[in-house]
Amino acid sequence: MTTASALDAEELELIATRAADRGEPAAGAAELVAAVDGGRLADPQDASIVLGMAAELLLEADDPAASLALTERVIDAHGAHGSPSEFARMFRARLLFLLDRADEAMAELTPLRPLLTSDPDAAAEITEALLAGDRDELAHEWLTEAVAEAQQAVPEDEPDDDAGRVATMVLFALLTERHEVRHGLGLPHDSLDETAEELEAAVQEEERAQLEAELSEPVLFFPSAEFDELSRRLPEIARICGPTWDEHRADIERVLAARAEEGLPVGLRLVRGSAAGLEALIDSRAADDPVADDVFDDYVNGLDGQGAGQPWPPARNEACWCGSGAKYKKCCLPRSRVA
Repeated sequence: MTTASALDAEELELIATRAADRGEPAAGAAELVAAVDGGRLADPQDASIVLGMAAELLLEADDPAASLALTERVIDAHGAHGSPSEFARMFRARLLFLLDRADEAMAELTPLRPLLTSDPDAAAEITEALLAGDRDELAHEWLTEAVAEAQQAVPEDEPDDDAGRVATMVLFALLTERHEVRHGLGLPHDSLDETAEELEAAVQEEERAQLEAELSEPVLFFPSAEFDELSRRLPEIARICGPTWDEHRADIERVLAARAEEGLPVGLRLVRGSAAGLEALIDSRAADDPVADDVFDDYVNGLDGQGAGQPWPPARNEACWCGSGAKYKKCCLPRSRVA
């Protein structure tokens, strides 16, 4: 095959997500760091992204000191590649607060305050850092002042340029974070809180429509023999999908069970893939085109379009969808209940 063993950021993000879902964030962080230190990144400039994911996993593992040490590497990586490090510094401020180094945290965070009115992602990160240091009232002060400034930049009509759209996103983020902080402080609703709730309701309706569309997509599954072949032909992809066949089919069952719990009016189904088919699609791509989500999407949609999809779940006493030959109730059904 022509696919290199190097990993891109999306593949590594999937590794991080799976580690978190399995309750093993520290192990996931170690795997990500090993990929960076072992020179296994498809793009070396992804080092800051991957190390950042590892730092977040270490915080999830309740190890802020180790997370801070890794965040220092993230900031150094940004510097080495000339990329912005503001969000890594926000995360560092949060860790400093958690480590009872409040003065250092505020010294880190205060110069970043202007980003509240220019970057829609800054509101959540700065607020989270302040709340980590029990600076709820200061967060409310900063957000309220930022809302007043941001309102001046929002166009009266529907924005038709990037600047107008960014300004609108910034204001929405600020209103949302301010609303949450005020709720935590037990403050009564004001007009800005009402506006925030109206905007949140509109966004939730749009997100639900998008979720329905996403949940209607079939799930890719490799039967046992095909998974073995996938491990031989595309070992990195097999590791992401599994890394073993038992884990692969357990993940599929949990994903479909979670979709069913959403109670959305969509048909749940899966498609059976083949290692040769996926490899052929990957090899048909340009040499510099990474193995990313769109490859899997294209592959699944192609199979589904050929009528390869099958409905899920089978009846309890029917043969399991995984092809083991056992009844569903004795095979994959219990796997959805394993955390």
